Amino acid sequence: MTLPPSQALDWEERYQTNATGWQRAGLGPAFTPWLADGTLRPGRILLPGAGRSHEPRALAEAGFDVTVVDVAPSAVAYQAEHLAPFRGRAIAADLFAWTPPGPFDAIYEQTCLCALPPAMWEAYAARLAGWLRPGGVLAVLFVQTGREGGPPFHCAVPRMRELFPASLWIWPAALQEEVAPSAELREQPAALIRR
Repeated sequence: MTLPPSQALDWEERYQTNATGWQRAGLGPAFTPWLADGTLRPGRILLPGAGRSHEPRALAEAGFDVTVVDVAPSAVAYQAEHLAPFRGRAIAADLFAWTPPGPFDAIYEQTCLCALPPAMWEAYAARLAGWLRPGGVLAVLFVQTGREGGPPFHCAVPRMRELFPASLWIWPAALQEEVAPSAELREQPAALIRR
């Protein structure tokens, strides 16, 4: 598969060379509480740029109708194998060209936003809004690196409030505590509701 022009990096090369420092050994720390408290409820859910993460299978096991879209063929193959027993879908596509057959009930956005250069964020945020039904949940982890450059790129919360404006999204009254999936990385969980 030729890398789509809208992708900033050759993610497949990173998987092939094991340059995957972002990859977790298990589920992200915000995931289980969102599942337990009902923030994420079974329905149609999209995981954009999910790579080789463990959350798609965990969601499928919990009864969700899971769709994963990624540009890296090996990541798609990994997800397809793990989702096959649950009839989940793993699609190889450029997120800036892909269109689903209908809106999703929820989107779990773990690492895709922070992997994209900030110049692409507005276009990606518009795609997220278009993929989600009104009243649907965007369970997002805004990466907090505290430094310039990336990936991952720093997703400062004031900038995220501009990127996901109140005209399109209902923000929680108070944000959850940050989670630290590693010593070098912090994430700000937020569950936004699509207006």
